[in-house]
Amino acid sequence: MKKLMLTMMALMCASIMVAQFNVSTVNQTGMSNSSDVDQTGYANGSTVDQVGDYNYSDVDQMGDLNDNDVDQLGDGNYAQVYQNGDENEADVHQGYGAGASVNDGNQGYVYQNGNGNDAHIDQYGDTDGSDYNYAWIDQAGDDNNSFIYQVGDYNGGENQQIGDENNSNILQFGDSNYGGAGQYGNNNNSSIYQSGDNNWALTFQTGNYNGSSVNQNGNYNSSYVDQYGNANNSLVNQSGDDNDSEVYQYGDNNGSGVAQIGYYNDSYVVQDGDFNSSSVLQNGYANYSNVYQYGNSNFSDVKQYGDYNYSDVDQLGNANISGVIQNGYFNTSYVTQDGDFNTSTVDQTGDSHLSTVNQLGNGNSSSVSQSN
Repeated sequence: MKKLMLTMMALMCASIMVAQFNVSTVNQTGMSNSSDVDQTGYANGSTVDQVGDYNYSDVDQMGDLNDNDVDQLGDGNYAQVYQNGDENEADVHQGYGAGASVNDGNQGYVYQNGNGNDAHIDQYGDTDGSDYNYAWIDQAGDDNNSFIYQVGDYNGGENQQIGDENNSNILQFGDSNYGGAGQYGNNNNSSIYQSGDNNWALTFQTGNYNGSSVNQNGNYNSSYVDQYGNANNSLVNQSGDDNDSEVYQYGDNNGSGVAQIGYYNDSYVVQDGDFNSSSVLQNGYANYSNVYQYGNSNFSDVKQYGDYNYSDVDQLGNANISGVIQNGYFNTSYVTQDGDFNTSTVDQTGDSHLSTVNQLGNGNSSSVSQSN
């Protein structure tokens, strides 16, 4: 009987030890640092290292097998991590890896609700330190992944993912950049890369299996992407200064590609329907392109080389095709196709050409070529 009781007691003790096998390590060096760690569940791990003044970290983990790592170096940094579920992982590094020992005013927030989510925030300073950066990650669902990396001053990064198996990356190098991504659904992918100063990028994706990629190199570039439906894809590349791009896609299996090289180029794309495709390439100064496609399986390809060119393409119906090439200065092209299976090509080389194409009905074909 005694052996049986001892065996039962040993099993109970072992069970309690497993249930309470949480590990927390906090190292603080300096003055006025504060840290609050709460863990409920088992096998959770938390490590907080703070070096400097006025740092604050709050870590709450409820569930099992969650892992967290917070490192803050400098003054006035603030990080908060909340994980509710199992096997979530969050890392926040602010100031570490910077060239200077002063990194103040950084903030980071990570909220994860579900299982198997992964969030990572890095905010590093340049040789002058890293001031007033901001990052926010909010993930509700399972197996989501989010990464925010910011180097410079006064950058802002935001990400929210609601659903399962979504992936988001925001990388910003420079000062006063903003990158935001919202993904609502399953298996969506978003990528934002910005290099330079005062760039702005925001993407929204609602549905499943959507993909968005924004790359901006230069200063004062702006990109906005809004995709609603399934399996839509958008690619935006902007190199130079003061370029602006807007992409709206509503439906399924739509594709848009925008590339702008130079200064003050502007592109606006709206696609409403299924299996529509749009491509815009602008290289030069102050070119402007509008593409509107309403229906299914429409195709538009706009290329503008030079300065002050303007293109407007409107396609309403199904399986319409439009191609516009303008090379030179102050060229203008208007294309309107209302119906099905219409085809239009416009090729203007030189300066100050004007072309207007209006096709109503089905199966129409038009070709315009002008040069000087």
